[in-house]
Amino acid sequence: MPNNNRIFRNTLFLYIRMFFVLLVSLYTSRVVLNVLGVSDYGVFNVVAGFVSLFSFLNATLTSSTQRFYNYEGGRDGDEGFVRVFSIGIRVHLILVGLIFLILETFGIWYINHVMVLPEGRLEVAHYLFQFSVASMALVILKIPFSAMIIAKERMGFYAVVNILEVVLRLAVVLMLPFISFDKLLVYGALLFAVTLIDFLLHVGYARRQFSFLRQFFTLHSSLFTGKTDRRLFRELLNFSGWNLLGTVIFMLKDQGLNLLLNIFFGTIVNAARGVAFQVYAAITGFSSNVVKAFNPQMVSSYAMGNSQRAYSLFKAQSKICYCLLLMIITPVVLEIDLVLHLWLGKAVPENSNVFTALVLIDAMICTLNTPVTQIVFATGRIRGYQILTSTINIFLLPACWLFLKMGYPAWIVFLITIIFSVVNQAVALVAMHRVFEYRYKDYARQILFPCLSMTLLVPVVPYLITQVMDDSLLRIVLVSMASVAATAILLYFAFMTSAERNMVKQYARTLRVKHPNH
Repeated sequence: MPNNNRIFRNTLFLYIRMFFVLLVSLYTSRVVLNVLGVSDYGVFNVVAGFVSLFSFLNATLTSSTQRFYNYEGGRDGDEGFVRVFSIGIRVHLILVGLIFLILETFGIWYINHVMVLPEGRLEVAHYLFQFSVASMALVILKIPFSAMIIAKERMGFYAVVNILEVVLRLAVVLMLPFISFDKLLVYGALLFAVTLIDFLLHVGYARRQFSFLRQFFTLHSSLFTGKTDRRLFRELLNFSGWNLLGTVIFMLKDQGLNLLLNIFFGTIVNAARGVAFQVYAAITGFSSNVVKAFNPQMVSSYAMGNSQRAYSLFKAQSKICYCLLLMIITPVVLEIDLVLHLWLGKAVPENSNVFTALVLIDAMICTLNTPVTQIVFATGRIRGYQILTSTINIFLLPACWLFLKMGYPAWIVFLITIIFSVVNQAVALVAMHRVFEYRYKDYARQILFPCLSMTLLVPVVPYLITQVMDDSLLRIVLVSMASVAATAILLYFAFMTSAERNMVKQYARTLRVKHPNH
């Protein structure tokens, strides 16, 4: 039970961070859109988005490295962590060099010859691109340190440093109206400075907190000296390679569609998509906190041979992540026009409401895929899983291109993405069954049925409120409260197992013992 308490405690740290990040991010997005204007905001999204094709590797490589930290550390303690770090730092240095080469050749060509930009913004786009490339390099080089911090479950630091990063980004945004120089260019430069500070904080914390890491740097005058564990190197390289395959396809699915929309519709539609994904990032951050809290123990449980506990965590995470998203997405979708108006004022790009609603529906489906991926990753046997899911997703981009070529509006891209996400989830469950024994019937009864039932039941009362009240801030508050209450009551009393309810009760008792006067 103490491990379960750690999950709840880490989730609490991450949620405190998330609420702060959400409020600040929504405010900064409004200011940036107003200060830069719709056109420059679209330029920023498409140029920085092009580089984020590769920064998606951050999530991939972090999950790969963290998996090996927890697996090797669960078996051999600090010695296992040192082995993984020694190999990981080398792999990431090499990877940065390769990606830098690709971006500085293909990326420059794409900006010059393919990307649709407003007149006179090509030079600024090049500068912005270089700042984004440098930021990408720092993000990847940070991975061996940040993955170790997560694997060690130091979520307090993770929450604090993320809050600090958001505060710095807020400071950057507040400076923009007072800058007389090109605001888009300055914005890109200052965001790079924030990324550099974040990198230094992660490296400094890891070296200070983990004595074995200090010893590693003391013993190795060069990062490329010392004996390499060839077995672990092959396993990490093989695992990361197959994980990379899935990430490349995901990059095409996500940011590749951004480039496709740019070709057909220009930067104005990119701005609307940017708004939609600002909302998406803010909301899905809530469920990603649960993922970070569950994942280290899910991998450690499997590594120690406790598959039953790993599967119990898998089921609990699936339902909790889905219901948390449903709880937040319900009022946002029902009140989407008013929410965007209150957030962005009169500067709401056209189609932002439709794009946002469809993106959030897709997020609901994809959140069920994350626990499946984690279980497969815990086993280490990811080749078949990545081949099957990548085969499905690889056809998304040409399918969207075909419909756009036929003259369909931009929203068709988001609808096709939803259809592909449903198919991908079905394929992912088949691939998981090949490496981790479970019954499809149990998954449908214990996870799929509760989630679908919640989707039908939770919006009922919030929807009725929208029908009997006029548009107002009060109505948004009441709709949100109804969504939270319906989700909590239905999840706890109707769709949690007795073991999951006991986990919640045990953690509540722990809090009362620690804080008896509250």
